[in-house]
Amino acid sequence: MAEVELRRISKMYERQQVVNEVSAIIAPGEFFVLVGPSGCGKSTTLRMIAGLEEISAGELLIGGKRVNEVPPSGRNISMVFQNYALYPHLTVKDNILFGLQVRKVSKQDQVKRLEHAAEMLGIAALLNRKPKELSGGQRQRVALGRAIVSQHPICLMDEPLSNLDAKLRGHMRTEIRQLQQELGITMIYVTHDQVEAMTMGDRMMVLRDGEVQQVGRPLDVYNHPANLFVAEFTGAPPMNTTQAVWRSNGAQSGVELSDDPSRRFLPLALGFGPQAGIKDGTPVVLGLRPEALQPLEPGAVADESRSLLVSVQGVEILGSETIVEFKLGDKLWKAKWNGQWPCRRGDLVRVGFALEHVSLFDSQSGKNLAITAGREKGEILRCVQ
Repeated sequence: MAEVELRRISKMYERQQVVNEVSAIIAPGEFFVLVGPSGCGKSTTLRMIAGLEEISAGELLIGGKRVNEVPPSGRNISMVFQNYALYPHLTVKDNILFGLQVRKVSKQDQVKRLEHAAEMLGIAALLNRKPKELSGGQRQRVALGRAIVSQHPICLMDEPLSNLDAKLRGHMRTEIRQLQQELGITMIYVTHDQVEAMTMGDRMMVLRDGEVQQVGRPLDVYNHPANLFVAEFTGAPPMNTTQAVWRSNGAQSGVELSDDPSRRFLPLALGFGPQAGIKDGTPVVLGLRPEALQPLEPGAVADESRSLLVSVQGVEILGSETIVEFKLGDKLWKAKWNGQWPCRRGDLVRVGFALEHVSLFDSQSGKNLAITAGREKGEILRCVQ
């Protein structure tokens, strides 16, 4: 297994910069996910790692060796594409073995590797079929089989599940993750689906407009988003946000909700305030995850500084959970509750939350005000020192 290191790699197309100084260290045997919206540069970054795109600036190291000018065939990697890239005139068996035949691997070794991959992927009965006779999931397994038999220590995947239906995507997510763990290979996986990133990755890198927003373990990224973009990109439904103003009179500090007609004041615990560089009167954005907003029992004594009386605007009962929509000022917020709640539009409901679940962001930069610059950028800086 080999470590992959990206040292401020960038990509320019004429005068347009599509990837800007992306840095990361990907450990051997790690499942590392590049995630972000369409056009953020994640596939371009993957193609630079593969050698399919020239690196405009920066360095790429594989196993400690600089490989910027090394062709794809010399990088000891395999790749699974979004469209699977199967030869339509070849059988499943020949598609899987094509790369080995080009490399002139012995026929005995080819048979051994084929049998191992076919058994692992459950495609032994499909070896004599052509790609047109296969379903989407079966084609995906064939593409994976081709990567497995190559026995390269690094496998790159570029949105391999985007052409599958939702149920099959969920099944293939589990299969790919188990396969990676069984083989112990380093997997670098590109997706626009934050659910895939959260459920599959050991670590994830969130990209936006070609720039790194945050690198970390999925739960760390989810619970401690570095900025407002990451907060609203991760989670389903995403984080609720509203405009506010920081108020501090010495004895009590908190936020005044700008979007609330009553200008409600919410006192906040330590972790915010002067120690986070927030001055009185600073415009901020307050964020709460939908699952942090929980219904309070009728008649229960409610702390108004830690609860909201809201009018239900819409309800989605999903079987195991219920999504309740309500307005806070002019913003539509969502709460996620376990179970089935027969709320109706117009019902008044009081929802409570814990102050430790509140996030505050700078209204101009979007930076999370509870995370210092060193902590936010720490992982990124360490890998380019």
